[in-house]
Amino acid sequence: MLTGPAVAAVLDASGWEGERRNPAKQWATTWRRDDAHAWIQGDGPVEVEFTLWHWEVEDERPDPDTYIDDLYDAASAELPRVVAQLESGALGARLETVDEDLTDGADYIDHTAWRIADKVLLAGVKHDDTDAPVQLVVVMREYGTGEQDDAGEWL
Repeated sequence: MLTGPAVAAVLDASGWEGERRNPAKQWATTWRRDDAHAWIQGDGPVEVEFTLWHWEVEDERPDPDTYIDDLYDAASAELPRVVAQLESGALGARLETVDEDLTDGADYIDHTAWRIADKVLLAGVKHDDTDAPVQLVVVMREYGTGEQDDAGEWL
């Protein structure tokens, strides 16, 4: 199971710097290494999200609606490179492609997801709301942490 202290220990041992500690938790919840960011979300099992690439929407141009598709295209163009690195990396031989929605209900512009034992590994492009940055993220979480309805949607 992915626990906050276990993930924090791995990040720390891998050279990530803990930045912010939630007073209710015994581990740092935000991490940084060079230009990449990581967040440990939840209580247990936790989800770990790594932001590899982001563009602040409001910083690019005065009217984001006129160029947001360009940001989506730029982020989506980076996704195949990240997917190839994941597939050829240390976990590559264990990644299993499945015919089910592994997004856990999250809305991604584009994504690729795999099962790996009892976990989900997902690489995707997202834009959570109009003020949030467009991001390329890699997410690791437990498989099936929620329940699905009859249509296969996570509740």
